[in-house]
Amino acid sequence: METRVYFILGDLAACVLAGAAGGWLAHAGVPGDMSSFFAMFIGMFLGMVSGMICGFLLAPFFGAMEVMLPATLAGMIGGMVVAMQNAMAGVSPDDATWMGGAAGVACLAVTYFLQARLHGEVALDE
Repeated sequence: METRVYFILGDLAACVLAGAAGGWLAHAGVPGDMSSFFAMFIGMFLGMVSGMICGFLLAPFFGAMEVMLPATLAGMIGGMVVAMQNAMAGVSPDDATWMGGAAGVACLAVTYFLQARLHGEVALDE
């Protein structure tokens, strides 16, 4: 797991950008009178596309594997959350962007936690 501040801030920027873009696209692409079940799938698809684009654009700067997984996950979750909320109660475009960005931060926290938890200890042979 990368611990340099440059890469941590890059991961954070990628996830927030992907989540916010996924939320905004889901708000723009999902009508307010749609069933939340179908809105979730449309939001997931739109968020996945936005996450892949954000990850692709930021991968040369922060590393492909380190950015693509959290950014795509953040876009998907951000799009799903906003699409379902928009279908149930309706949200403004600004709220959709903020909700997607918050989902991006949550996805980054979960991926960092899981990587630290699943990686285990590394033994150094000297």
